[in-house]
Amino acid sequence: MKRNFLYACLIALVSVGFTACESDENDEYGEEKIPAGALPTTEFTPGNFEDEPYAEDAIKVEVQSTVEGNPEFSSIELFGDGHYLMSGANNNHAPQKTVKAKREADGSVSIFKKRGTKRMATRANEDGTIIFDNGSYTYGTYTREQKGVYRFNNGALLDLRKLQEGSSTVVYTNSNGRKSTVYVNYAETENTDWTGSLCRSWRMNSFETWHYLNGAYIAHGKQWITNGVVSHNIDLSPAAQKWDYDKDDVLDEDSEFCYRVIFSTNNTYICFYMDHTAEVAKWDWTNPYNGVLHYWDPWDSDNSDWEGDTTVRFKGKQMRIYEDYTEEESGLDFRMIGVNTLTVGY
Repeated sequence: MKRNFLYACLIALVSVGFTACESDENDEYGEEKIPAGALPTTEFTPGNFEDEPYAEDAIKVEVQSTVEGNPEFSSIELFGDGHYLMSGANNNHAPQKTVKAKREADGSVSIFKKRGTKRMATRANEDGTIIFDNGSYTYGTYTREQKGVYRFNNGALLDLRKLQEGSSTVVYTNSNGRKSTVYVNYAETENTDWTGSLCRSWRMNSFETWHYLNGAYIAHGKQWITNGVVSHNIDLSPAAQKWDYDKDDVLDEDSEFCYRVIFSTNNTYICFYMDHTAEVAKWDWTNPYNGVLHYWDPWDSDNSDWEGDTTVRFKGKQMRIYEDYTEEESGLDFRMIGVNTLTVGY
């Protein structure tokens, strides 16, 4: 199953064993009834949102080399909400496995659920800067001192006034006052109506999911956050009992709820979790005219372990991301439908 970058992030490693049944025995336990609102509308309309305060400053530069010494970072990205993401000079991380359904030799079936990309522990410095996994990323706020010159909250300064498309140079002064000229690559991005709607900071309101096995509805779960507190509700059908499917198999712990999401015009995706971990991945449009986007793990060399498509819809100040994944193996059809509801804000 191609796992999504929001729901997969909410599920920790679980191994669920249940007794396999013939597919024709499922009829008495229910049908694959998809509720209203679980699937996206056919029409896609871009959102009507105000620009973020630093929307015109959103940019990403990737390091080639420095005039002397080793670069302190491999890339810097400025987001439209006034935050930046600096990637460490030697940043890399390995993807993790996705969901699999497997029939065992004794006839039982195991579903293995694991996060898509590597989650990184975070810690906050006294100045509010957030450090990911020993410096793999640094995340903080910035202000514009003048056009093309930006001051980070840790005191560092980024001077982009000589930046040109292609190969160019920028001047970076770190928090200790050390100044260096850095050779970078820079490419302008096209900010269409649909990209402008998606690319901003979002607050997660809720995640809702429905599970089906061999055509039978087996579970429904919903997680939501109110005033920083995550709550949940889970319902199981009679079919779930027959498959020995329990509530722990529907949603992850509330502590791992993804409460904040960022999409950038430079195809960066970030998710922050309640358990003080974070995840960084990539996204791009598969079909922008229908609101279909593709996600993948940039550290997966063959892009096979963690990638897929989701559908976005906008309404008012909200966005919904719709997911629909199916895994078929050994005569079993396991389907997960998910709806993520997010609101503009940071």
